[in-house]
Amino acid sequence: MTITSPAPLPASQSIFSPDRAAGTLALMLGVGSHAINGFVTTAVLPDIIRDLGGQDRAFWVFSSFEMMAILAGCLTGAAKVKFGARLPFLLATLLLAGGSVLAGLSTSLEGLIAGRALQGFGEGMIIALCYALIPDLFPQTLVPRVFALLAGVWALAAGLGPVSAGLLSELWSWRAAFLVNLPLVVLLFVLMNTALPASTAPAAAPASHEGRHGRFVLRLALLAVSIFLLTVIGELHEPLPLALTILAGLTVAGLLLRIDAASPRRLFPRDAFRIRTLIGLGTWIVILISVAAAVRAIFVTTIGQVLWGLSVTQASYVAALLAFSWSLFAFISSRAPDRQRELLYLALGPFLIAGGMALTALAIDNASLPAFALAAVVTGAGHGLCNQILMRSLMYGATGQDQNLVSSILPTISSAGIAIGGGLTGLLAIMTGLVAPGEATLVTKDAVIQSGAAVFYLNAGIALVPALAMLVLRQRLIRQERVLD
Repeated sequence: MTITSPAPLPASQSIFSPDRAAGTLALMLGVGSHAINGFVTTAVLPDIIRDLGGQDRAFWVFSSFEMMAILAGCLTGAAKVKFGARLPFLLATLLLAGGSVLAGLSTSLEGLIAGRALQGFGEGMIIALCYALIPDLFPQTLVPRVFALLAGVWALAAGLGPVSAGLLSELWSWRAAFLVNLPLVVLLFVLMNTALPASTAPAAAPASHEGRHGRFVLRLALLAVSIFLLTVIGELHEPLPLALTILAGLTVAGLLLRIDAASPRRLFPRDAFRIRTLIGLGTWIVILISVAAAVRAIFVTTIGQVLWGLSVTQASYVAALLAFSWSLFAFISSRAPDRQRELLYLALGPFLIAGGMALTALAIDNASLPAFALAAVVTGAGHGLCNQILMRSLMYGATGQDQNLVSSILPTISSAGIAIGGGLTGLLAIMTGLVAPGEATLVTKDAVIQSGAAVFYLNAGIALVPALAMLVLRQRLIRQERVLD
């Protein structure tokens, strides 16, 4: 299938036309809910710890959510293939609502962590369904506009998340940050049930029952183990256990993919991570870009506070420049006049991401706050230029049930890449001296001055790997589209 570039569209073909408005609003709300939950939880965590205690277990407030979100995302594509979208969406909204109530009313940190796990599973299903439904709800010519809009939603969440969390905490308590999900979940459920096609997905080809359930249980166990290993690395601080845990997690994930590829009802696309195929190379690019990006999520806000004395809010908004830039350049990318320009943006984006990492390192070396802020803009521009074109190329490069599997797995492997990148960045930070195991603070000013740039230079080098791979992917797309034309 040829991936066409967008052409000027009549008003009736808008993503907000009467027959598409409910679907568009539902996607905005689903993606926005996922984004803002992360920002809000980060902002209210100090209040939670003051109220419930358990500072030594604060890691699990985030990791329980991420583990379950990745697990749900890996299962959602197969669930949509088998049951259609309505039933998984009902389950997802119920889990999100139940988890929000449990977290918001909990009187112990253990209860809050359990609520976050339920929230994570529900949110993981919702975000995977949102991406899987894009090819169902919109013609291909409208998809660039959809991705540009969703990038704007992320930017809005980055801007409003910390502020809204502060207001909710002041007007009531940190509990409101979780309970506010309830009316949003109701609205999301109504919108999605209005937007979704009434019919379910076509039934998959019947599979042999011999060993089917045992193989599914094995795949589920391997999936859970690999996710646990690749997420728990954020809790490890010694180089050897950290490196061994990353290796074990990747090994289990590789075994899972081999077993899944031979299963009649797969959890993952047939060509996932098979580097010689279009989908396989594309999935590697998605995960490696996320691996390199993890360093910003972990250290940028803290470095802003430590090196330049910024407040938490000021440092958060410097970091959020990436989201705003991403949104702006996603809009530019969605208005590409032809496919040739799109493919240029596709190739240029990862090199800008690598350049943004290197510029961050230079800013730390020279203690330049303006360069530090500019680096966030450059990095966001790279993501914005290439992200929607890459996602769309992978979605429409797959056929049959693989289109559902590819579409739903994309946000999930991006989250998995962040988790892997977090562990790798932690290992690099320990090895370069940026982080000292056992210290009470994450980083010190002296450590940032001595070693902060090195970690970002190393991640800039990692980012060059998917940048070079993107050049290969671009050539494959050109050849494929020439043949199809």
